[in-house]
Amino acid sequence: MGTLLTPTRSPYSTTERAKLLARIYSHTSVALARLPSRIRASADLARIDRLRKEVAPELAAKPTCAAKYADYRFWIPFNVERVAALSLHNAAPMRILDIGCGPGYFVAAARACGHECYGVDAPPGILTELEQHVYAELLAALRCSDFASPLLIERYVPMKGVPRDLDLITAYWICFNRHCQPDEWNVSEWQFFVDDALLHLRDGGVLHLELNENSARYGDLRYYDRAILDYFSSVGTVEGGVVRIRKA
Repeated sequence: MGTLLTPTRSPYSTTERAKLLARIYSHTSVALARLPSRIRASADLARIDRLRKEVAPELAAKPTCAAKYADYRFWIPFNVERVAALSLHNAAPMRILDIGCGPGYFVAAARACGHECYGVDAPPGILTELEQHVYAELLAALRCSDFASPLLIERYVPMKGVPRDLDLITAYWICFNRHCQPDEWNVSEWQFFVDDALLHLRDGGVLHLELNENSARYGDLRYYDRAILDYFSSVGTVEGGVVRIRKA
């Protein structure tokens, strides 16, 4: 990951992509196995390839930057695996909101399953120029531009413009909690966010959160302190950095 990359080289090895596909095939679902091809068939892959070459210098300088998302050969199956983890490939049509949708791969994967999925992410003033460019290009190439809109998640501020009666709200690799900042959210901020998110879910709907690790702050708990873990455990299920909360 730290080596310099040529414009056409992927930051992810063939082995890593093969492992992703193997996990997808392990579900023994024909619909799921065909999903990566369905997403690729509807996408403008040439546009993504042009973007990948354009942002290769940024990726070479910083492999963790937003330029990494131009490798659709990795990120399409990566998000198909997210679909599989939520069993969206064999679920009846659902209304889904993806918070922090970024380049839109999960939105594209969910919509390819027949779901009504929308995404929100931070407005342009919050994102870097590279993030703005990469996300806009990929959303367009994945035919998801019309299904994504800006929304800044802030502490103690209700989400505006978000529909009600959703079946599922997802948030992957969460940063809106001020991840790794001195004022990273505590229990009260999380409780406000969860209570607000539940207002947008129908009865039985699910809030699915995947937290970013911060071992420097939380030590062995990695994703949260004991108070936050106790709160999440009191309202839902917790497995590592994955929190699922179902609206009663």
